Amino acid sequence: MRRKFLTWLFLLVCATFVVTGGLAYLQFDRQVQQRAEQILHTRLNDLAELISYSNDNMQHVVEINNESTLNRTRAVAEILRLNPQIVNTPEKLQQICNEVGADQLCISNEQGIIIAAAPEMLVGVDLKNHDQSRDFLKCINTPGEELIQRPRKNAHRGDIIQYAGVSRRDAPGIVQLGFRFLHEQAVRQNIAFAALANRFKLGENGHIIAFKGGALINGEELSYPTSDLLALPIDKTVQTTIGDTEYYSYAIEKNGIRIIGLLPAQEINRISLESLKQLFISNIWLFIVMFLLVWVLLQKLVLNGISRINYSLRRITEGYKDERINVRNTPEFTRLSTGINTMVDAMQSYVEQRKERLQKEYALARSVQNTVLPQKFPAFPDRKSFDIYATRVQSENVGGDFYDFFMADQEHLCFMLGDVSTEGIPGALFMMRAISVIRSLAATGMPPAELMTEANLTLCENNVSKTRLSLFLARLNINTGMVRFINAGTPQALRSTASTGFGTLPMRSGTVLGAHNKSIYRECIVQLLPGERILLYSQGLLKSADSKGHRFGVAGLQQSLETPADSVTELIRNIQVDLRRFTGNKEQVTDSTLLAIEYKGKWLQQRNFTISGATAEADITEMQTTISSMLESVLASPVAMTELQQALLAIISALPSENRLNLRFFCNEETAELSLHYSTEPFNPLEQLPPLPLDECSYSSTPSEGSTLNIRKSLA
Repeated sequence: MRRKFLTWLFLLVCATFVVTGGLAYLQFDRQVQQRAEQILHTRLNDLAELISYSNDNMQHVVEINNESTLNRTRAVAEILRLNPQIVNTPEKLQQICNEVGADQLCISNEQGIIIAAAPEMLVGVDLKNHDQSRDFLKCINTPGEELIQRPRKNAHRGDIIQYAGVSRRDAPGIVQLGFRFLHEQAVRQNIAFAALANRFKLGENGHIIAFKGGALINGEELSYPTSDLLALPIDKTVQTTIGDTEYYSYAIEKNGIRIIGLLPAQEINRISLESLKQLFISNIWLFIVMFLLVWVLLQKLVLNGISRINYSLRRITEGYKDERINVRNTPEFTRLSTGINTMVDAMQSYVEQRKERLQKEYALARSVQNTVLPQKFPAFPDRKSFDIYATRVQSENVGGDFYDFFMADQEHLCFMLGDVSTEGIPGALFMMRAISVIRSLAATGMPPAELMTEANLTLCENNVSKTRLSLFLARLNINTGMVRFINAGTPQALRSTASTGFGTLPMRSGTVLGAHNKSIYRECIVQLLPGERILLYSQGLLKSADSKGHRFGVAGLQQSLETPADSVTELIRNIQVDLRRFTGNKEQVTDSTLLAIEYKGKWLQQRNFTISGATAEADITEMQTTISSMLESVLASPVAMTELQQALLAIISALPSENRLNLRFFCNEETAELSLHYSTEPFNPLEQLPPLPLDECSYSSTPSEGSTLNIRKSLA
């Protein structure tokens, strides 16, 4: 039974082998042509798609380069409008040229003569004398005119340079930038037909030939006539003899380009014969190794390849830049690997270019911001009635935080802290525009509410980018301590008093500037006493985070404010030290901006005293001694000194013994003032005492802050 089964099985295998071999031989010629057609059709169509895709990418690269070039040229024209004096500063021109990534920067006058340039060797060149520059002359007397040329060979240097020009905004003339786009040239070389065709080689001695308009575009001369090739039919495989060699030829035509593939018949026949031999051999083992073959095909060739591709894709998405797919055990996986790798390379190249452009834009924006913001402290060394200090810690990106302060007139100091919603150069330009508008309006003596309304109207005009500005604006009367302020948006403000330390400054929140041209703003008023301070800070301070994501927040700020500070400079530096200690080396994504001002008033002397129940007697003795010394230093009369000391002792004696008393004493050559604050139940000691030799007294009490008694005494 076994022998019979094996015999029949052997005969069946032999018959199957003979039938399969015979059918394979009969189909040999047809299979050869089909194989040739498949190879030619696939390669040529893939090549045509790659050519189309490469041309589209090249057009996209050209558009991106043109837009980037015009944007940087506009930015330089805007910088020139804001700072016309840089025409006379070659070093500054060279710095701007380097920052925008240009090779040349030229500024021409109304006659088309270059009056300033980087490099300086171009100064004095007449644009009318050069074909490449003559096109830009129409920008001279046409405001807003812009022109960008296609890259062409430079007459002076011989390399390929692209020029862009815009009309000057500060005077008649032209601003030109020249760029060497080496990347664009490299892309053009990579998408040339010869470079692309090398990726789709047909066998060992095959050829891919292309014509456009009947002209050869391979980049090399052919050793055989082209007329026979142009006569080949489209989308059909035919056998062609060229010279002594027989080829399978196939032609396609897409987008005006005729692509012809020539595959040597000898090579395809040899490949097919080898396949036929392998078929005969494999049929012998077909029924023995069927399961193993299926397992190998599925596990080793297909599933393992898919798994390797998925693993590489996962690493690419996780950020491993050097990871590439290298599954080439089948033609399909080879094409898939090549396609994915090409796409990843293109994406990474675009990301790097985008990152580089953003870094250059951010660097220019930082330069603009640092040029505008006040950096010199003390800002007003001749002013003794107030002290001001501000700082800004920039993040890894260019944020919109800024501060500014200036004397609107001899009696009023304007100070502000804001946040522009747009980053980069547009945000920096909007910030500069806002500061310029506010400074101009403040110089007219306009009240803050009216000033903010007018500034909003101006900033809403031509605000195409929909940029918004959050702003705290205040005006301080340096003689009286009266502060009028408006908060339009998110900046925060704190006020410190002698009795309670820092607390929230009550305010109304208005609409951000640049949003609605009909917004109405209402000002708030606060009276500062000598020694009191106002602290402004942006939201970036509270959002600063450590490596674990914990934010600095209000708690961190309050803890910093508990550290004693003798000046606003020390106050802000204490906050900065605590912030750096909290965040460590972690880069922040938002700016942190601080501004603090202290009103000192017109007093020559001022001191704070604290008298508590346990040490009251010693505190009173020290207070009397210090006040006497202060009064003597301003040459107060002995009678006035005695009356003031006696009145102060009488008031302190009338207060409850178990009480904590805070005193602030101010004096100049004419007047002395005392502010007494105590936290007992509402109690006015003046009601318990006979009339005292004082010029003025006032009493106030609130449940949250306690009682305050202010007295005034003339020292004449």
